[in-house]
Amino acid sequence: MQARQEAHAYEMRVGDGVPDAAAQLAHGRDCVALVSCARVLRTPFGKQVRAALARTGNCALVHTLPDGEKGKTLAQTERAAIRLLQAGATRRSLVVALGGGAVTDAAGFLAATYMRGVSWAAVPTTLLAMVDAALGGKTGVNLPMAKNAVGAFHPPIAVLADPASLETLPERELRSGLGEVVKYAALRPALLERLRATARSGRADATLVASCARIKMEIVERDPKERGERKLLNLGHTFGHGVEAAGGFAKYTHGESVAVGLAFAFRLARALGRVDSAAVESLEGALDAAGLPAHVPGQVARRAARLMGYDKKRTADGLQWVLPRTSRGGAWEMEWDVTAAPRAVEQAVEEIGEEP
Repeated sequence: MQARQEAHAYEMRVGDGVPDAAAQLAHGRDCVALVSCARVLRTPFGKQVRAALARTGNCALVHTLPDGEKGKTLAQTERAAIRLLQAGATRRSLVVALGGGAVTDAAGFLAATYMRGVSWAAVPTTLLAMVDAALGGKTGVNLPMAKNAVGAFHPPIAVLADPASLETLPERELRSGLGEVVKYAALRPALLERLRATARSGRADATLVASCARIKMEIVERDPKERGERKLLNLGHTFGHGVEAAGGFAKYTHGESVAVGLAFAFRLARALGRVDSAAVESLEGALDAAGLPAHVPGQVARRAARLMGYDKKRTADGLQWVLPRTSRGGAWEMEWDVTAAPRAVEQAVEEIGEEP
């Protein structure tokens, strides 16, 4: 499928042949830097991509990031940039990000900032990265108290995803990706049945990946810089990022944190009188079907609420929420830039902090 962000068009390819497609992108580049993590490079798929790039003759660097969010820091970006410089990377070079969402976020940010911007391509290897993190051009790294607090909009030249590579993914990582799928299902309820089928089988297919990607890219194409409609894609992420930070970016995966953030958003909407309990139960039923949490211990919930104050989407008027509202037909629709009374937020925090 083709995606466009302002004047920048790129391809998202879902299916087999990814290693050769990545190698084709390398032709004509001054040099290519493969950015990944040790765990991914050890997998059969990782070895195939690395070998395909090596055969081009201009893969000058394989840079390994620490696993997960530990690789998303300014210090790691500096380390990678120094290695690019030492390898002779120029503005005509290409960064290839091979890994999950943390790798694509960090490698994309490296590409956005090295020499004020070089091209990059994403080869996502987790469900979360395939349906969300690798798409849309948002790149960034974390600060100790805030997720993605330093970043840039820098779209890739291509996103190459092979769902078959997910077969070696640990179950927890697969379910983490379903957190973002539940978000899309909340935006487009027709996706719910495919979500349930994936949860039952424990396997994600090309149709699920393409469906989620299409939802995101259609929104991004209309609003590339997140000035309006694209804010819908932050559903569940305000409180969710607080949960991630409260867990030291290690205790909870991104998808698990988003799942709790989705439950929080619906409970906050109920506290504001925007939806009824049936909507909350429907959303939390989808989370349960996906094997994802809707609650965290009270101590974590309260710390997450404090850390929300660092959220990059806040304004001088405070936090802006993406929340559902029940429409005339009984279904819900999403609205962005919603403000919430402090007492309603406190109530939702108390509810999320209760064990089910």
